[in-house]
Parts: sequence; C-alpha cells; structure tokens
Amino acid sequence: MKLDKPQAIARINQQLGGAVLGVNNCHFTELNRNRNIWWFDIPMSRLAIGQYPWIHLLMHNPATDELLHVKVPTAFLREQLDGLVVRNQGKRKAALSLELSADKDSFLQDMRPAGTNVNFARFRQ
Repeated sequence: MKLDKPQAIARINQQLGGAVLGVNNCHFTELNRNRNIWWFDIPMSRLAIGQYPWIHLLMHNPATDELLHVKVPTAFLREQLDGLVVRNQGKRKAALSLELSADKDSFLQDMRPAGTNVNFARFRQ
C-alpha cells in the first residue's frame, strides 16, 4: 500500500489520540528495498536549541504496510553530530542525513559510511 506524509501523520495522530505530529516536527520516508534502509534529510535548522524538543521519524514499509514511529530528542541529535553525516555543512541548506537500517541485526542503526552507526532503536514508540 502506498502512503504519503499527510496520511502517515494522520495515522500516528489517530493512534496517539490527538494532533501531536505536524509537517514541521515530522519526517516521513518509504523503505528503500534495494538497500533495506529508510533515508532522511533533516534540515539543520530544525535541530536548533529552542526550535523543536523532538523530531518524529515515520518509516513506512509498503510491502507490509507497517508504519514505524521514532521520537528522537533534538538534544540527542545535537550530541551525536560528530558521529552523524551532515550534508552541505556550513551552508544555508545544511541537512542531517540518516540512513536507518531495516535489517534485523542493525535495526534502526544509522548506516551512513562516514558515520559511527548511531542507534535509534531505543526511541521507537
């Protein structure tokens, strides 16, 4: 089943019983079946202190229609920046680039080659 970001947000908000997620504090992606990863580019401006306390990552697997929700504190992302990959660092459109694994042995671990395999599994809701 095909799912887009507004549908994914509505589905999670329904489970949460209110309008917790919105387009600015939430990022959505479909599973890349060729590499078995979920790929995110999160604008660095969203990680600024005082901007958002949490970044919500929604990951959809079209084959199973499973929708994962990972709620990551922005403070954690700022603390882990040395072990993560930032694209266009120092430029206006800088973005935190994550490749989260769907493999069982490295589930929700960042697999970017230049990163340090930061694990996000503990933030799964």
